[in-house]
Amino acid sequence: MKLTIYILILPLGLLSCNSQTEKKVDISTITKTAFDKLKLHKLDKLFVLGDFDGDKKQDTIFQHNYSKLIRTEIENSPDPLQNDWDTIVKWFNYQDADLFLTFNTNNHDTLHLGAAKGLYCLLNIGDNNADGKDEIALVIDYLDFSEVNSCKIYSLCNKKWILLKQFSILESSFDFAPNKAPIFNDIKGFLEKRNGKWVYKDYSQESYETKETVKKMTELKVRKCK
Repeated sequence: MKLTIYILILPLGLLSCNSQTEKKVDISTITKTAFDKLKLHKLDKLFVLGDFDGDKKQDTIFQHNYSKLIRTEIENSPDPLQNDWDTIVKWFNYQDADLFLTFNTNNHDTLHLGAAKGLYCLLNIGDNNADGKDEIALVIDYLDFSEVNSCKIYSLCNKKWILLKQFSILESSFDFAPNKAPIFNDIKGFLEKRNGKWVYKDYSQESYETKETVKKMTELKVRKCK
């Protein structure tokens, strides 16, 4: 979790929906000894329960982060409360980190999410498209320097993970006080459950809407698998 004490405001036309890296970090001259003095902590990894394959039984989906450098699961990583974000980015890039999700059983598809520190949130948002399976919503903690990110909604379609919807959010929704890291059950201001229904707001639409409309969240609707 990267903590920020400011928000960099850019013209919305320049903001990326998936918040890919804006600043290049050169790791070509980095050696293992460069990280010897880093303060480490146990890497937070989320899980979520639900019926994601439609068999009427409870599944568990687990978050993993794998180091392609040392070919093992990353258990400890630089503590964002004790190291600067630039150094953390370099460390994960040096590890050639691979973020992915797996089921509690090995007969299901693995969802690879690419290079990242981890997840801000991993939510079961229920069966929004009435196909008999729960969908998951997640926000990736990318190794970048942008405050703009995206919420991605996935479902198992024909036994494969498919991205059904995504919309822009601000990472400030996940800010928290030091030493009080919560488990986020929603994305404040962008994806919330109200009166038993999920509602959302797309940050990228703020440049096209009036301020009054921007504040309004609309009911989340997810398309069916093709």
